[in-house]
Amino acid sequence: MFQRAAVALTAVALIGIVVTIYAVISSTPMFPKSLGSEVGECPATRNYPARRGPVLDDWTANWYSSELVPFSEQPIFQDKDRDKHVVRLLLNRSFDANVMVRTVETADGNIRLIAKWMPGNDGCDRTRTHCSIDRPLTNSERARLRTAQSQLLGKASYGCHSGVDGQMWIVESSGRGNYGFWSEWSPESGDLRELSLVVLALTGWPLQHI
Repeated sequence: MFQRAAVALTAVALIGIVVTIYAVISSTPMFPKSLGSEVGECPATRNYPARRGPVLDDWTANWYSSELVPFSEQPIFQDKDRDKHVVRLLLNRSFDANVMVRTVETADGNIRLIAKWMPGNDGCDRTRTHCSIDRPLTNSERARLRTAQSQLLGKASYGCHSGVDGQMWIVESSGRGNYGFWSEWSPESGDLRELSLVVLALTGWPLQHI
């Protein structure tokens, strides 16, 4: 009797968590609806040719939003008209802990690195490193970041959702009148991967399987 009651209470709690997450998503969209009608071109890969399609459909937008909620992240597309530039990377992984890294320009011309690493397989709880980072970048780090950003952020948005298991690499850029979105499934090369690797290296975290 006690076990049944405990299971029932656990189920109710889980349902409550799911409802809360989707309530947050529906009340505060993480991505602009316009991405659903915008067409982008995915770069060719070893397994897939270059192809065109919607940048981000509603189902995928809700999925990515649900992965950002545990990081306590807010939408950045609403800040596109601000003078400060924000770039966010979400590494959404099937078998390892998710990672979010955001770089934010500050009023003094510096750039802050804000990063969070979730617990779990390959997570910060197992590697005994800090689960979050908030620090200014050095001059050399800023130069390296801006070089990597210049290769991707000038391109038109695209969304490549071609795999099942693996990793979704998602980059957003917002500020100075522009918003961009790029995503690829387990990229092996290209500008999105190169920028992401630079950003991840700035954390110093010993991430695996990337």
